[in-house]
Amino acid sequence: MVSDARPKVSAKSARAGVGGLLKGFIQHPIIVSRVVAAKVKSDPVRVAQAAADALPPRLRPVVGRVAWPAARKVRRAVRKVSMRVVKAPWNDAKAYWNAGRVSEAAEALEPHTKYPFVKRRAAYYRGELAAISPEPIPPGPKVAIGERVAGRVLHVVTNALPYTQAGYTVRTHRIVTAQKAKGLDPHVVTSWGWPMLQGHVDAGPFEELEGIPYHRLLPDGQQEMPFETRGRIILGAERVTELVATLKPQVLHAATDHRNGSISHAVRERTGTPFVYEVRGFLEETWASRDPIRIGSERHVLQREREAFLMREADAVVTLAETMAQEIVERGVPREKITLAPNAVDDSLLTADYDGEAFRRAYGIEPGEIVVGSVSSIVAYEGFATLLRAAALTRGVRVLIVGDGTERENLLALVEELGLKSAILPGRVGPEEALQAQSAIDIFACPREDLRVCRLVTPLKPVEAMALGKPVVLSDLPALSELVGSDGAGLLVPPGDPEALAKALADLRDDPARRVEMGEAGRAEVAAKRTWSRVAETYRGLYQSIADR
Repeated sequence: MVSDARPKVSAKSARAGVGGLLKGFIQHPIIVSRVVAAKVKSDPVRVAQAAADALPPRLRPVVGRVAWPAARKVRRAVRKVSMRVVKAPWNDAKAYWNAGRVSEAAEALEPHTKYPFVKRRAAYYRGELAAISPEPIPPGPKVAIGERVAGRVLHVVTNALPYTQAGYTVRTHRIVTAQKAKGLDPHVVTSWGWPMLQGHVDAGPFEELEGIPYHRLLPDGQQEMPFETRGRIILGAERVTELVATLKPQVLHAATDHRNGSISHAVRERTGTPFVYEVRGFLEETWASRDPIRIGSERHVLQREREAFLMREADAVVTLAETMAQEIVERGVPREKITLAPNAVDDSLLTADYDGEAFRRAYGIEPGEIVVGSVSSIVAYEGFATLLRAAALTRGVRVLIVGDGTERENLLALVEELGLKSAILPGRVGPEEALQAQSAIDIFACPREDLRVCRLVTPLKPVEAMALGKPVVLSDLPALSELVGSDGAGLLVPPGDPEALAKALADLRDDPARRVEMGEAGRAEVAAKRTWSRVAETYRGLYQSIADR
């Protein structure tokens, strides 16, 4: 059975979105008007579609028959006339941009900037290039802070709960709630314009989540609405400086990428507030891994250099694993300046009992069947094609891959090609159901490809599986082998090798006692090193050492 269940956006949810828009307009009409105007300017047809979907059912067909075709026709006509002149340079610029040749992308469009849509795209390219070049944020005036609040830390992040549910936002919230439990006073601030510019126009400038203050740098209706990174981080630095003057934190804690790091670096120069740079990944390597032509490109090199500069400039660097620490050392940071704060789990997960049986029943998995699989974003470097090919070689196992992403359609096609009727790919699920899925799996697989980003960065999902007492089978890559320690918590297999993975799965399928033994070893490894309470102690000690300097 191949499950392809996908959540659908209903008219009710669309109307709720417009309800949020109206609520936001009532709360701050000038700001929302300017946000909507910017969206209309960039994509009027999509804005019209969203509005039409929220209309009463009787009016929707009228809009669909009349307004939609007219809007599309006008847009196509305008583009057609313009593209007769700029089609070739436009396509060249797009190809340069995708390959990381940012300067050439902007230069290709420069002779044609009399056309507004071309001018806007060229300005976007230039702004993105400026954001990863040296000194993207101009120096600002010095601000006297006075006496700082003991134990207060301001986390500078890209996005956050509740509007974005992802590993990045969950890690942030787990860190700050654990820090609060240890007596610290954490605050969180998100990037300028978020989440209003992502369509959540009813978002307010402040919200408490589980007692944690979340600050949002919303547009004020008076400034320009920058649509590229450099403009947004310049405004972000101004607003975070103001927030620091109000909150008086002892330390800034910026999480990658360079946008948050550049803002925190600028705010330190203005206010004297030390900053910690938390390297959660090497996003330039993730980007380059999607196409070999990008490796060594202008964008790849400049972003890598910008990240390295921020690591060297920070008062301290935090990262997730020793493999990542070694990469940071290679970028010029002394090892003694780096602290490890690994991906972790709540202490409660070590004794949690999620209803995996209910998940199995919901997808037709019989009692006693051995389920191998993963819960993850479904992207190419996760190696799930290798897992499906291994499962096709292994009798008596069901495959469960829970999540969504760019590679999911390819995996569904591969399932058909292999005739793998036992595969289940239910798509994206909520956080609670994701943990039920983890519990439903008998053998957790993380068959990542042998790519630079996979050799460097440790994922969270295998840690959750280990906390739940599941044996794990991982690609033999430095960042993954580090997860299982040396006490038999998991098996390591060559990446990209379906036969080797199939053998490991078959060995565990046939040895239930070993599965239990490995699961317990994994749980012990997590309990010893990878709980948020232990990580919070690490942070507290780090902040204190910075304050004592």
